[in-house]
Amino acid sequence: MERLTSPAVLRRLLEAQGLRLRPSLGQHFLADAHVLARLLEAIAPEPQERAVEVGAGIGTLTVALAPHVAELWAVEVDPRFLPLLRAHLAPFPHVHILHADFRDLGLAALGRDLLLVGNLPYGITSDVLLKLIRERESVARAVFTVQWEVGEKLVAAPGPQASRLGVHLRAYFSVELVRRIPRSAFFPPPEVDGAVIRLQRLPAPRVTLPEPLWERTLALAFAHRRKSLRRVLASHLSPDRADALLAELGLDPRVRAEALDLPELERLGWALARLGLLGEAR
Repeated sequence: MERLTSPAVLRRLLEAQGLRLRPSLGQHFLADAHVLARLLEAIAPEPQERAVEVGAGIGTLTVALAPHVAELWAVEVDPRFLPLLRAHLAPFPHVHILHADFRDLGLAALGRDLLLVGNLPYGITSDVLLKLIRERESVARAVFTVQWEVGEKLVAAPGPQASRLGVHLRAYFSVELVRRIPRSAFFPPPEVDGAVIRLQRLPAPRVTLPEPLWERTLALAFAHRRKSLRRVLASHLSPDRADALLAELGLDPRVRAEALDLPELERLGWALARLGLLGEAR
């Protein structure tokens, strides 16, 4: 099989099919054999695992991963890549090609305790990670490449670098920033470096607030991340009630949501739920 990490091979394959990559859709193929090997090490696939790849492209990671798992679904939304994907995966009967948008798939139909992998198109990273949260009963772990800055924010401690998505994710998964990937490792090179992140579903969530209410708590608290928590709450409550609530919770009214830890945010969520500001859990 041709070396799918060679930029020259990738260029020739695409030209032979009359294909032009669409960077606007996040179509940047991994084109570095060393980085691919390190990515496979980070994934550390087990022979009994069932895996799902998000955005298989022409099969670079798929071909590398296929010999190491029991079953693999290669999900690709762009129909132009399917002929090359089928050709490259022909030697692996346990690999199933799904022409679909990953965001529309029901993971439960593929099984439980799935391994998810992929070089995520940067534009859908948030959608994919939110899907993992909402369908986490089907996901044991995941290893993705994302933008370096996104990876940093996902693991950031409470403070200016913390992100709503990172806080949301860490309630249900351990999140590890494994390594940096230079932009030169992709074809064509994106404008920013990438990061390998590794996620492991926790044995039990770090919060007891129902997930829909937890999500709405974070949406409300992080809606104006440069505002103090008092100012955010005062847009939903009277200033006096906002002050009383923060005093009851032992929270500094001057603090911003990004500086709160998980227990503090959960206490805030339960209080907001009691006040009817989050709607009902579904």
